[in-house]
Amino acid sequence: MKNPLQKLSMHKRMMLYFSVPLILVQILLCFLCYPQVVRHYREKTDYSMEQSVSQAISFTESYLRNMTYLANMVEDNGVIQNTLSADGFGEERPYMEQWLEYYELNKEFNSYEISNSIYRFCLYVPDEVMYAGNQYYFDGVSRLKERSDYVDLRYALNTGEDYVAISRERDGVDQQDTSQMVTLYHRIASKKEKEEELGICSISVSAKYFQDIMKNANITSEGLVYLMSENGRMITSSNSSILQKMQKKGILLNYGAELFMEKKKEGQKEYYITRQNVDGASWQMILIIPENEYEDQYRFLWLSAALMIGSMIAVIVLMSYLLSGYYVGRLKKLNVEMTGLESGNLNANLPITTEEDEIEEIYHNFNGMVQEVQRLMQEHYQLGKEVKMAEVRALQAQINPHFLYNTLDSIVWMIENERYPEAVTMVTALARLFRISLSKGKTIISVSDELEHARNYLTIQTMRYKNKFTVSVDAQPETLGLSTIKLIIQPLLENAIYHGMEFADGDGEICVRAYLADDDLIIDVEDNGCGIPADVCATLLTDETRVRSKGSGIGLRNVHQRIRLYYGEPYGLTIISEPDVGTTIRVRLPQLVY
Repeated sequence: MKNPLQKLSMHKRMMLYFSVPLILVQILLCFLCYPQVVRHYREKTDYSMEQSVSQAISFTESYLRNMTYLANMVEDNGVIQNTLSADGFGEERPYMEQWLEYYELNKEFNSYEISNSIYRFCLYVPDEVMYAGNQYYFDGVSRLKERSDYVDLRYALNTGEDYVAISRERDGVDQQDTSQMVTLYHRIASKKEKEEELGICSISVSAKYFQDIMKNANITSEGLVYLMSENGRMITSSNSSILQKMQKKGILLNYGAELFMEKKKEGQKEYYITRQNVDGASWQMILIIPENEYEDQYRFLWLSAALMIGSMIAVIVLMSYLLSGYYVGRLKKLNVEMTGLESGNLNANLPITTEEDEIEEIYHNFNGMVQEVQRLMQEHYQLGKEVKMAEVRALQAQINPHFLYNTLDSIVWMIENERYPEAVTMVTALARLFRISLSKGKTIISVSDELEHARNYLTIQTMRYKNKFTVSVDAQPETLGLSTIKLIIQPLLENAIYHGMEFADGDGEICVRAYLADDDLIIDVEDNGCGIPADVCATLLTDETRVRSKGSGIGLRNVHQRIRLYYGEPYGLTIISEPDVGTTIRVRLPQLVY
């Protein structure tokens, strides 16, 4: 079944071969990196939440510390100590005496409140005292006993601890409206008798300050932050409406062990829970975040990753399209000029740019080859040499267009199959092949260059006929500096490959050997192919039965005649062949130093 990709143009196939691996690598990298990014982002988010809660607790504790400090300051006040410890305090006394007492205490509390404007001070005195009904700086003890948590309050004070709870107090001396406040109750002990309780004072601050702290700590829209006392009483929260909803659903957590971002199922939903103690009061700050809201913040990471992958795919496809189009376009130009050259257009020319890659080198060598052909043709025309000599020299200067076409097709196939190292090797060998073919117009070159030309040719052919045969080139060191006519080994190798290796299946062998014998230079091209019949061997190097068709021996005759034209007899080719054993074509040249 034909591969569907083969129906596409080379441009589109190259674009796919370039872009698909890069896109797959990009997607793989995104999938490998995304969990790490999410983990890092989750750690940052959890750290941010932890810092937010810690800061909220710190602010709360700061208020409580200030309230404790102010309560101790009230307890240590000499006027208050003397007044509460005076004989007969709380009993029936003259009005003026109580009035002066009220005046002195009021002045003290007023000065405290002026310097600590957000705090409200109150002293609880026996109900029999005249100013017990003031309900601002002073209040009756009976009002404390009316509290539903009075037992807890009394227990905390009896154990020497302050008690913090919610209360409703007047907003100001001249105001009758009350508001919710957080109040610290403190036992005033006698400085003379530590065990003697002189009275109770309270320091209050508006609950709005604590609510603002809770709101700032809550970084989600559906989450809730609240303060819960040890006895299960709600102090304040970041959002009263969400608090009521959670109370109805039974989601709220009570005072308990400390937690941080633990996942718990409450009702039908799962939540992330943080619960931490607040120093200075038997409170805990509790943070509840719905799981879906916590996880939704990672959706933008998915969107970012998808956008990044999409952008990279677009860039990769565009760059692959442009790059593949550029290189295929350059090969198409070469193909067009080669087609013209095959049709006889000797004015073929490829534009040269500043790039110095293998294709550019082929352009240079192709143009050089065409120029060399033009020069030779013009030279032969002007000199008026015989047609046979012109044909010989033209064949000497040209590279078989079919060989070049097949080589270029092989290069394109390797690129399409992403076999880039092999493509580079073949392009490099082809470029070197052209370079030696031109040899700056020289007819005589060194044996070393001729063998190098043969190696490049064999490199290309072994890559085209992979695993069909093996090759070897061996030369005595003293032969490398001798001279030879250029391009005499390639036709012999071509004959060995196309005819000797026709039925080879991995067991073919071609060997090129250069050595000295009888004061002459000998170059053997051997193969273990099917051999040549004796009657055919007798006519291969003559003009008898000369037919221009495959297997007619034109290449062998050409080489033989060129050697005879330059050096005369007895130099030239000798064919030694045995059917089913192999063939050796021996080149004999004079031993001349290059």
